[in-house]
Amino acid sequence: MSKTRSILGDKRLERPHGKLVDAMIQKQSVILRSLGNNRTEEVVFGRFLSNPKITPSNLVKQFWSTHARNWEAKHLLIVEDTTTASFGLFLNRSSLGGYVGKDTGQGGFHLHSALALNAETLSCYGLAAVKAYQTIRQEKEAQAIRRKNMWKIPFEEKERYKWYSVADEAIKNCSGASRYTIVGDRESDIYDVMAGFTDKKWDFVIRSSYSRRLDSDEHTLYPRMANWAVQHTYQVKLPATPKRSAHQASLELKFGAVTLLKPQPNPDKKLPDNLPIYVLEVKEQAHTVVGNEKPIHWVILTSHTIQSVEQALQILRWYQERWVIEQTFRTLKSEGLDIENSEVETYESLANLATMALLAAAQIMQLVNARNGQTKQAIEESFTPMEIACLQQLNPSLEGQTEKQKNPHPQNSMAYAAWIIARLGGWSGYLTQRPPGPITMLNGLVRFYNILQGAALRQ
Repeated sequence: MSKTRSILGDKRLERPHGKLVDAMIQKQSVILRSLGNNRTEEVVFGRFLSNPKITPSNLVKQFWSTHARNWEAKHLLIVEDTTTASFGLFLNRSSLGGYVGKDTGQGGFHLHSALALNAETLSCYGLAAVKAYQTIRQEKEAQAIRRKNMWKIPFEEKERYKWYSVADEAIKNCSGASRYTIVGDRESDIYDVMAGFTDKKWDFVIRSSYSRRLDSDEHTLYPRMANWAVQHTYQVKLPATPKRSAHQASLELKFGAVTLLKPQPNPDKKLPDNLPIYVLEVKEQAHTVVGNEKPIHWVILTSHTIQSVEQALQILRWYQERWVIEQTFRTLKSEGLDIENSEVETYESLANLATMALLAAAQIMQLVNARNGQTKQAIEESFTPMEIACLQQLNPSLEGQTEKQKNPHPQNSMAYAAWIIARLGGWSGYLTQRPPGPITMLNGLVRFYNILQGAALRQ
């Protein structure tokens, strides 16, 4: 009888993989001396991360092999984005090889990731796939030659291929769903990507980055949309961001069907000459724009049919779920797990560590998404029976005297756990106040697992 081949290439690597994931979730740290219970475990974790058989891709595959779900009848959102891990300020990372940003002396690498969410309830299931890569420094002359010949390079050999390959890997890791919709920002506005998704019968929701050629007349996309009638106007309360003041915005909604032409030149003769899609535009009316700030203006390309306002608003809700992956990256950085301050020094080990940290950060986003009860996720999806029992024992001590200060969620729901974890993280418990974010949940998880460990030691 033949033995089952390990995803990690060696069955002996599965045990430290599981222990390291659990330690990161419980301690919300990437510092190996904190994750290990003793010096021996710290050394084991370090050797695990530097093992040549360990890669970001198979770390995620291993996770899903032990956290398998029945995706049947589910519509999954595969939300993609890229973040950078920069180590320019750390002298011991100067030999990483790659660079990030305009300062070519700043060492680091990139992580292109995909999260899996439930399209109906917006439950966050976790990190579905990841690709780590470096940007290698080139002389200006070499850069100019590459740019000139870029159109000749097969799409599969370009960095932008990540938008297709990572989605493909995510769907393989979460196979069996009834439908998939890939969500991406303006960087993913690539004809080859959209055509590839269409060929696989996967849907997409992608923000437009430029006015594409259309086949029906001489107009390009943006001038064509300018002639469309406004289908809907609605109000939305926008939170403050580094580039925008908090304010009540009045938004106009347009939508319609178009057919995109294949860009020229393009070396791939197998690509279709045209691609029928739907487009929606959301634009803030001038009278609600604050000062000289830029108005809200999104143009979304999608394979989903849009023939009503309700369908258009659904597409917008899916696109807005990019917030989840942005917050996951925030949790990975200095405010949260602080990947850039870990002791690991080599690119390969750091990329593996960052992937493990993303797996841990995804649980935080499960709690954030579940905090108001809308996801309807079961508590068992993230917590063991012993952990659930501890949460139930903690709940009364965190509730106040009035109904407004009590946990409003059913005990079997993820929202119930999210309320408790948020309270442990410093949230007031009042639903009228700002809801708890990822850093509050991170702090609450650390405190919860410290309490759980103390209870286990007393027993």
